[in-house]
Amino acid sequence: MAGELVEARSILFIGQRLEIFFENTEEGTSGYTSRIEDIVGDDLIVAMPVDERLVPIIPRVGENLYVLAGGDGCHYRFFSVHRGHGRHDGRIPTLRISIPEFVERFQKRGLFRTKVNLTATIRHIDAEGTIDAPTNVPIVDLSGSGLSFIWPQRLPIDTGVALDINDIPGIGTIEMMSKVMRVTRVEREGDTPVYHIGIQFLALSRSMRDKIVRYLFQVQRAQVERVKND
Repeated sequence: MAGELVEARSILFIGQRLEIFFENTEEGTSGYTSRIEDIVGDDLIVAMPVDERLVPIIPRVGENLYVLAGGDGCHYRFFSVHRGHGRHDGRIPTLRISIPEFVERFQKRGLFRTKVNLTATIRHIDAEGTIDAPTNVPIVDLSGSGLSFIWPQRLPIDTGVALDINDIPGIGTIEMMSKVMRVTRVEREGDTPVYHIGIQFLALSRSMRDKIVRYLFQVQRAQVERVKND
């Protein structure tokens, strides 16, 4: 996250449309539609989201939220925390979420794909099932459903990668299988090009994916704090 930071209270208003992502929202999918019903102290009172069956979505108290808000020709995003739920004016089901100090103005929508300072140990598996020797590589970015890493040459799409993500703070090392989904050539001035290999996790448990997403919330919060203090 590297957009312009704006004071939250200068752009948030009653009636504003929101899109809310909970910690267990699948990366790359749409969030839940809501709107600001009221602003009370340090809380936003927002319409309770519902799923496709019109069942109310009520996160646990203290759950981290990622929120997109529409603006004048742009969008804003911020982190929040669910503090409780109830009814506005005694009739509209609502969530009570925290107001951040700052929001980030951005043009291109993004969710949990975040640059991280981690490494992975990968073993490429070719179409014939041959497994290469393990190689330690830097991770470019990480999401709840995949990552990309730096590699010296192209890898074929849809081939396998046995993967260890090393030493994730608060989690440790994760071992899993993955599949090559995209390959991007990256030119480097005065040096040979490299490739960013994008992979999708296979058979990752819901609990482990949620741990990764919570870690990404922490990383993104730290990035916002650094921008604020620059």
